[in-house]
Amino acid sequence: MAGTVTFTYDEGHDGAGLKGHIQKVTVDWTSDASGDADGTSRKIVGRLIKGVTDPGDSPTDNYDIVITDEEGVNVLGNCFDDLVDRDTTNTEEVYFQVSNLAATDPAGGVHPVVCDTLTITVSNAGNAKSGQLILYVGV
Repeated sequence: MAGTVTFTYDEGHDGAGLKGHIQKVTVDWTSDASGDADGTSRKIVGRLIKGVTDPGDSPTDNYDIVITDEEGVNVLGNCFDDLVDRDTTNTEEVYFQVSNLAATDPAGGVHPVVCDTLTITVSNAGNAKSGQLILYVGV
């Protein structure tokens, strides 16, 4: 494994303690000397709806984040947008919609489905840089 990656899980309980339909997975990462970091989550079951990237310690502009499942498939590979080319200073938000199915759903409500541990791989971030990825998962 390259760099360090830690995961924090929010099961989506509201103020009354009731579980909602959205969970949040926060991924904090710090790259190694080669500019890379990777780590594997616990099993995540649901639909990936949104990703928010916060560059933290000014990683190299256009750094990349890829999410793969246990079979090594890029789970955002068929989406209109993914997590490549992240900005060095701005927090960015991406809604994940499957491109080859969205034409049949005018609301664009088709999100990538996961039922695996997920490996988060950060690359091209620069030496000892840090940032954060927040994934919103519909359950």
